Amino acid sequence: MSIRLLGVAILVIAALYTWRSQTYTINFGDVLGPSVFPLIVGIPTMILAASLVVFPAGAVDWPPKGRMLRQVAALAILIAYAWLLRPLGFPLATFGLVAAMSMVLSGTPWKALVLAAFVAPGLWALFDQVLGLPLAFLGSWFPDGS
Repeated sequence: MSIRLLGVAILVIAALYTWRSQTYTINFGDVLGPSVFPLIVGIPTMILAASLVVFPAGAVDWPPKGRMLRQVAALAILIAYAWLLRPLGFPLATFGLVAAMSMVLSGTPWKALVLAAFVAPGLWALFDQVLGLPLAFLGSWFPDGS
């Protein structure tokens, strides 16, 4: 039963993801438009999730509570990152993401902060300066933010 419930959950999420992606618009990038990649991901995901519902196999061994809490924490961090990306700007939000995920994955706080201090500005420079994908350095919560 757990496999079927998971299949239904994935199917619903993939369907919403695919449906919502049809409204994406941007002024630069791929000739086909930004909605093609979500279709490439969403449609096979829906097919595979439906196969879990129709043909469940095996038994589910749920992870211990400690691991389950770490997974929930990781999911919460990713949701917070998506929610805070525009208000904080890419480098600061990514710094928080990398630091928090490092600690969830059993890293020490000091190492997590050092890693985040290098990764966040490095990713911003890679995407914004090298690849030419415009990312706001400062978010809307800052006076000069975009």
